[in-house]
Amino acid sequence: MTLQTTIDNLMAATPVPEHPTTPVPFMAEILFTIFLGIPVVFGVFFAIKHLVTGRGPLLAFCLIGGGIACLFEPIVDTLGLCYIREGATLTTFSSMGRDFPLYINFVYIWYVGGLAYLAYRVYSTGVTRKGLFQLYLIDVFINIWLESPGVLMGAYEYYGPQPLNFWGLPLWWVCVNPVMPMTAGALIYRLTPYLPGWRMALVIAFIPMSDGIANGATAWPMWTALNLNASLVVTHLAWLVTLGLALTAVWILSFAVTRPEDEVFIKSKAGLLKAAIFGVPEDSLAAKQAVGAGTNRVAAQSNTAIQVNR
Repeated sequence: MTLQTTIDNLMAATPVPEHPTTPVPFMAEILFTIFLGIPVVFGVFFAIKHLVTGRGPLLAFCLIGGGIACLFEPIVDTLGLCYIREGATLTTFSSMGRDFPLYINFVYIWYVGGLAYLAYRVYSTGVTRKGLFQLYLIDVFINIWLESPGVLMGAYEYYGPQPLNFWGLPLWWVCVNPVMPMTAGALIYRLTPYLPGWRMALVIAFIPMSDGIANGATAWPMWTALNLNASLVVTHLAWLVTLGLALTAVWILSFAVTRPEDEVFIKSKAGLLKAAIFGVPEDSLAAKQAVGAGTNRVAAQSNTAIQVNR
């Protein structure tokens, strides 16, 4: 082997792993489409209800933005070595040489768009930094719940040296995905005061923007390792970096959306989610705020008395 050949081999780019060509089973596609379509039906129902009852178009804008965000799927699939099996009966769009069925549209509508709205509602109700990390964990388990039936039925598959791939779903993906709706919810929470009237429609753009922000900020170590066709040892190390970046992203969001413990009046996770979904009666919230303010005044007076006594 000549010196030039050695240099050429060292400088040559690692070929991108070839995706499988397994066709999608008809029944797996239909069942998974129904499974992911049910939350969309509920989301659309509540979006229409909000419009009719005067609560505004925000939920509708989130769902529309989620539908647009599905155009990111071919990008993350190519980089993250996920193969949405082709030959689907209900193919809705093609991109980057791949076909994508209706269930991809559905999952983006409610997981990215719908959960972005839910995150916004949680932030608006009031959440601590600890509660924000709990919300991240809840979204992780929602992601596992929504994806597992698809891989087990054979609607799609992952390939290459995927870490934490115990039943066909590499769990590094579920560390990244919750950052998408949480980031979108933070943008909505911080920016809606500046979006009166028709400007509220900009929320539609926030959802795909957050998809790109979350994936680009946290998944790049895994994309790099997978496309080097590295060993499982290397991809597991890359997962640890990606997990660290995802948790760092949640920590960064906490400076934008969380409140001190004494300003959060709904403490339980179930109560917080219920309030986020169904709202908090104004009189109930006002009463809790009054109690909290009174408690704070008593504490402040006590501290003043202690200081005077000293």
